[in-house]
Amino acid sequence: MTLLGDRVLVIAAHPDDAELAVGGTIAALTGRGAKVTVAVLTVSETISDSEPDRRTRRVAAAESAAAVLGHELVWIADGRHDQVEDLPVYRVVTLLDDLLDRVRPDTVISHWDGDSHTDHVRLAQAVISASRRCPQVTFLQFGPNEHRTIRHAQFVPTVYVPMGDHSATKARALSCYSYPGQGFRALDLETVEAFDRARGAAVGTLAAEGLVVVRHRPDPGPTPHQPPQHTNR
Repeated sequence: MTLLGDRVLVIAAHPDDAELAVGGTIAALTGRGAKVTVAVLTVSETISDSEPDRRTRRVAAAESAAAVLGHELVWIADGRHDQVEDLPVYRVVTLLDDLLDRVRPDTVISHWDGDSHTDHVRLAQAVISASRRCPQVTFLQFGPNEHRTIRHAQFVPTVYVPMGDHSATKARALSCYSYPGQGFRALDLETVEAFDRARGAAVGTLAAEGLVVVRHRPDPGPTPHQPPQHTNR
C-alpha cells in the first residue's frame, strides 16, 4: 500500500475545491486503478430570479468534472445546503461519521484547518473530529485554493504528489466550471497551473500538488500467518 492507498476519500466543502487542490492527484490515482470518492458537502450556489438554474448547472459541472477525472461523486446530505455554516458542526460530524462508515477509505484528504475560508475551516475541523472513528486511516490536508490570501503562503506541504501527465486532465476538469451564468468568480486556471509547476520544480518534476500529513498509518505488513512474498525483478 502506498501513502495514498487504494481507496481514497476526498472531502470538499464546495464543488471545484477538490479539483483545484488535488485534481492531478485524483487523476493519477484513478489512472493506476485506485478507487477515489469525492464527497461534496454543499453546492455553494444560490438561485436568483435571473438565473434560476444556477444550482442545477453547478451540480452538472461537478458531475462532468468527475467523469473527466474518473472519481465517484457523492453529495453529502444530498446536496441540500449552500454553505457549510448553514449546518451545526455536530451535524457535519454526524454526516461524516456515516460517510466514513460507508466508504471505508484507506486515506482521507480534505481541507487544511488553517485555511482562510470559514467553510473550509469548519469542514476541516469536522473531519478531524470524525477521525476518532477510524484510527487506521491516513489523513491528509490540502491548502487554500485562494492564492490572494496570506494563508496561501503559510501552507507548507509535507508531501508532494507528482501529477505526471495529468496536468491537462486537471485543466479539462476545471474547465467544466466555466459556463454562462455562474454565480462565482471565474477560476484563474493560469495561476493554478503556475503553482502546480512551482511545486513540481520543488521536487524535480514538471508539476505536483502539495499535501500536509495529519496522520499516517503505515502499512502493517504481513501478519504472523502470512510470510512476506519475495519476487525477482
